[in-house]
Amino acid sequence: MTRTVDPRFRPRGRRHPKIYAFILECGGSTKTTSATSMATEAALRGYKGIIFDFDANRSTTTILGYDEEAMKGRKTVLDLIHGTATLDEVALPARYRIGDGYGDDAFAYIPGLRVVPSCKEMSTADTAIAEDADRQDWFAEILLGYDDDDDVFWLDFPASYGKMVYSVIRMLDEDDSVIPSVRADPKDVKLLVPLFEELDRVREKNRLRRSVPGRPTVNHLILTGTPTASYTEASARKATALAESLYGDILTPYVRYSADAKKLYDDCCPLPILLPNSVPAVDYRKLMTSIGFPDRT
Repeated sequence: MTRTVDPRFRPRGRRHPKIYAFILECGGSTKTTSATSMATEAALRGYKGIIFDFDANRSTTTILGYDEEAMKGRKTVLDLIHGTATLDEVALPARYRIGDGYGDDAFAYIPGLRVVPSCKEMSTADTAIAEDADRQDWFAEILLGYDDDDDVFWLDFPASYGKMVYSVIRMLDEDDSVIPSVRADPKDVKLLVPLFEELDRVREKNRLRRSVPGRPTVNHLILTGTPTASYTEASARKATALAESLYGDILTPYVRYSADAKKLYDDCCPLPILLPNSVPAVDYRKLMTSIGFPDRT
């Protein structure tokens, strides 16, 4: 390894980094916003990491600098699943656009952060794993073969609890963190119940296995779009109260509502860089400090 890694990010002396997994079977729940914002903010604070985009819609890949044109001829996370590429062959330096074209001068890079890009064909990942039992161990192979100095793996999942998702989350233990990121909407908050049920199923299925940790645990819950002095929607207030009553022990500092947040997708740029002084960017910084990422820079 080329540098000393904080032992907090190698719990129990393991070789691979601590894992933060953004999971919820709900589209538009703000998983990608939270994943890209937190991974970027961590990198800006001096923490080295890799963010995996497991979603066929490729939002994380695009936000971190690789649109469909830029991805032509490049390997993706699907190559990792099929075992036809290594992690270093797939991971790309995270970046954001500052100019026209696709030359190096058209992008600025985010030091210390790489992205494992997705592709439209990721929608076939469940089938690929079902047809080849060995592929269920693809993520386990990455962790067992890891030999680098990243602090964190950030995982952005699709709105699914399918075979691909299972192949990854069964490799998490209680030292890692499943992080549902949900909007302050009662319907979204209620979707946390099926998530906890799914994690219970994974733990029970792997309870007696010694080769698989099988203990994915929700250690943090992010609530986004919470009320502000000017945003007083009744549904947001109700959802916030519901989350506090049910999950107050794992709630992170709130990410408040801001109409500017949608620019993340419009401009394809991570929120801490695109709008560093916006309400949600400020809130994500507070959140990162609260979960153990003080500024190293």
